[in-house]
Amino acid sequence: MIRLWNRRGGALLLAVLSTGVLVWSAIFSRQQAEERRLDAAVLGQLTAISIAAAAGNLTIEEQNELWNQASQQVGAQVRRLRIPIVITDTLGNPSSSAHLPDDFPLGPTGDPDDPDDEALREFVVELDALRPPFEAPGLQVHFGDPEFTSRLRLVPWLQAASLVVILGSGGWLLFLSFRSERERIWSAMARESAHQMGTPLSSLVGWLEVLEDRPRPRGSEVGQPDLIDEMAADVTRLQKVSRRFELIGHKPKLEPMSVRATAIQLRQYFEARLPTLSRTGKIEIAVEMEPESPEVLGNPTLLEWAFENLIRNAIDALAPDGGRIVISHLGPSGKRSVFRVLDTGPGIPPALRDKIFNIGVTTKKHGWGVGLSLTRRIIEDMHDGSIRLEDTGRGASFRIELPRHRPGKRGT
Repeated sequence: MIRLWNRRGGALLLAVLSTGVLVWSAIFSRQQAEERRLDAAVLGQLTAISIAAAAGNLTIEEQNELWNQASQQVGAQVRRLRIPIVITDTLGNPSSSAHLPDDFPLGPTGDPDDPDDEALREFVVELDALRPPFEAPGLQVHFGDPEFTSRLRLVPWLQAASLVVILGSGGWLLFLSFRSERERIWSAMARESAHQMGTPLSSLVGWLEVLEDRPRPRGSEVGQPDLIDEMAADVTRLQKVSRRFELIGHKPKLEPMSVRATAIQLRQYFEARLPTLSRTGKIEIAVEMEPESPEVLGNPTLLEWAFENLIRNAIDALAPDGGRIVISHLGPSGKRSVFRVLDTGPGIPPALRDKIFNIGVTTKKHGWGVGLSLTRRIIEDMHDGSIRLEDTGRGASFRIELPRHRPGKRGT
């Protein structure tokens, strides 16, 4: 469920971000087109006025009227664009200014056009660094860039950042989609395996019923265990495995269950087989949980499988020299109960710690790299819990969080 939300949330975020960038680009392009249209209109009018004034068939009054119109057009354009302007005499003494920055400091007199204002003189130097002043008889006009040019400089960086975020989100979604597709294929294969096992299991159950109807010697009389009982136990085990593969493909029904009881059952199961599994070293399996440990909402078959994978991996890690495996309850964490499966083995190499839950990643020489990925799928996808590898000085420690059963709340 968590990874499903990650995929949906990521897709929604990518869609919103892409839409936002497209809408913003469209609005920005429209604004820039409108600005260029206004610039073209003003330039066209100024050109027409210049041509008319230079025609030579106008009186002085008519020429002055045209140049006044041109001056008004230029002034209106300067005000619209808020172009900062400072007018000085030939010695650099400010006489007037317009459209100074909003954060421009005022001098002691509070007059921005004070010729003795050092801040205004320094601002003139900054404007001249951008471009040379326009010189006229007895004065100089110093001007800078419109306000919006500072915002325009940010546009390429914003576009680049948006592109990086979109490409990164798209790559992450592709990765999640690829992993999800791979896990769906694996789940389909698991369900098909359960289906294929159904027929021979039914046949074995039938043959066992036939054998149980016949007289059989007791194990003590022949010096060996009861073969029929052993066969029945193995068939029961195969049925449990088949049930696990059947459940892994879809969301199971969750019910109140005891992790402590499951851990004790697994300890008993493995302790009977440790002489074969551990080969040389002595392995101890400890369940450190209070009898009144709270129940969790889970599927007993699948959670048993998840904890069994963790314990089996720990046994494989401890097999050469022996050691200890501890299954413990750490207490509540919000609406969850926290458990830990810890071993005193060699631990997981640092290069694999960040990807140990990925399919195909394993520390075993002949391992398939499926167990921990399956365990994560059971705990996170099917139980809305979490599992992570803790940092430890030695061995491997897995922290598991499962939803607590709250009396009065129905299972899902």
